[in-house]
Amino acid sequence: MKSATFFFIFFLYFFCNLSQLFAWEGYDYQNKTSIEISEGNLVREGSLIQFYETKSDNFRTAKIVYIQSVAAGTEIELIDLDNKKTRFFIMRN
Repeated sequence: MKSATFFFIFFLYFFCNLSQLFAWEGYDYQNKTSIEISEGNLVREGSLIQFYETKSDNFRTAKIVYIQSVAAGTEIELIDLDNKKTRFFIMRN
C-alpha cells in the first residue's frame, strides 16, 4: 500500500509540474510584455539564453546577469544582446 501511495504522489507531482519542463513564463513590466523562456535554456548567471517576447512576436538572445527570488516569483536581470539594453523579468515559479 505504501508503494502505491508513493507512486500516486510522484505522478501527481510530476503532472502538476509538467508545464515547467516546457517553458518558464513571466513578464517584463518595464516594456509591458509577456516573456517565455523555452525548454533547453539553462537560466544561470553568466549563461546565454533565448526568450520569446510577445510584444515584438520575436525570439531574442540575452546574457543572464543576476537572478534572485522575490515575492512574485524569480527576478532575472539580463542584457538583451539584440539591442544591448539591460532588462528585468519577473518569472512565475
